[in-house]
Amino acid sequence: MANTNLINDIVLPDSMVHFRNNTVLTNAIGPQYDNTYSDHGAKSGASINLRTHQLFEVREDSLEMNVGPVTQKEVTLTKSKIMGIDILYSDAELSQDVNGFIEYRAKPAMQQLAAKWDYWVNSELYAQVANCVTLPATAYDADDILDAGTLLDEESTPARDRTTMLSPRGNRQLMSSSKEFFNNSTSISKNYDDGLITVPQLGFDFGTSQNVATHTNGTQDGNYVVNTAPSSGDATLSIDTGTGTIKKGDAFQIASTKAVNKLTKVSTGEDRFFVATADSAGGTVTLAIDPPMISEGAYQNIDALPASGAALTFMGAQGTTYRQGL
Repeated sequence: MANTNLINDIVLPDSMVHFRNNTVLTNAIGPQYDNTYSDHGAKSGASINLRTHQLFEVREDSLEMNVGPVTQKEVTLTKSKIMGIDILYSDAELSQDVNGFIEYRAKPAMQQLAAKWDYWVNSELYAQVANCVTLPATAYDADDILDAGTLLDEESTPARDRTTMLSPRGNRQLMSSSKEFFNNSTSISKNYDDGLITVPQLGFDFGTSQNVATHTNGTQDGNYVVNTAPSSGDATLSIDTGTGTIKKGDAFQIASTKAVNKLTKVSTGEDRFFVATADSAGGTVTLAIDPPMISEGAYQNIDALPASGAALTFMGAQGTTYRQGL
């Protein structure tokens, strides 16, 4: 009983240090307290709303005001995952030196819990990201990172706090081909603080994680086309003529459907990427996708809606497994 009070004072804080030191991707996500949880607790199923980037419509060539309501888009985040490690230990262990308990019980437990959690976060995130910068079979190099920065710029993403997360092999490929960028004396010490290397020339912090998720493409062939033209705001797409499965996380482009700069609404000249948000058996189906296709208004993200017969081009080879850099 002598060490009971040390759980909150020493064991828990020290355990969280070991947990944070072993979660690379989770550390790159800036946590902020939301008082919603203070009202109803953080029970399974509880949810909070995440605000997205605010966008507006610009009035042109008119002095006449056309005042309308401001639409603040939100994404619901539901607390749906709980993980824990349960340990049975004796009164003798309770009375042992607290430093020994942390070193031989809490530390290895936190390392394993952190790895499992970081992998789950990776697996949840990658399958919701539509944008791609290269065919996954290509080895990483500086051009891939610069292309990623370009996509983020076109999405009006803030230039600060950008992080690239690669597998150990992907990180080796990048550093081998671009080692001159990673010899920045002003940022080397930062690597020892949080496991991230800052490379100003490339505009990112770089982290390596063995918990990067893998994705296995569906077996879709190259014959899928738009069946019925969608309406603005649709998050589904009717497709046909193709065969083979489509997996959640499969990224694709639609011919002649260009992305637009979110601020100016001007076409970037590049086909917009989409991602399947649910598995599909294939054939003539209605595919759930993200982002929704919006061709007008403050949140416009494409220059025009895809026409019936427009071809879909999926990233990567059929049925092939790829590790997912973020």
